[in-house]
Amino acid sequence: MKKPDINTLIQLLGLIGVAASLIFVGLELRQSQTIAIAGQVQARNQAFLDLYTSMMGEEPIGRALLADGFATPNSDPTNLSEEEYDIWNAFKSWQVMSLQNAFQQYEMGLLPETVWEQVSSRIQNQYANCFSRQIFLNTAIPSLSDYLQTLSQDCAMGTWD
Repeated sequence: MKKPDINTLIQLLGLIGVAASLIFVGLELRQSQTIAIAGQVQARNQAFLDLYTSMMGEEPIGRALLADGFATPNSDPTNLSEEEYDIWNAFKSWQVMSLQNAFQQYEMGLLPETVWEQVSSRIQNQYANCFSRQIFLNTAIPSLSDYLQTLSQDCAMGTWD
């Protein structure tokens, strides 16, 4: 059996080095793309969140609703005036958009498991309120809709008659 000469070994090591470098560059590009997509998702969701915040923040009604506990997962909007309901709906839409943003970040692997557990619990609590469930169903991206179908469909609170 013939031993490979030193030149062949050097060429082989060089080839392995080039291949490893290409793999590393590919992984870096993939990570950069994921971060760029996450940035776009965050920016798009932030635009919606800013809109809802502007609708709620300056309104005395919005501040009163928040003070009265209408931001909680078990809030019941049936006794609200039309103007109060609009603010409640904007606030719930803001919450749903915020949770959807966290869901998308988790899907992309950008949210730690411990944070996801907290977000998942919040999604379940909000989704269990059938008053706010419709907001989820109207605004959810397809992957979030699929996730919502895995949750209990029972209403812990509220139904529209």
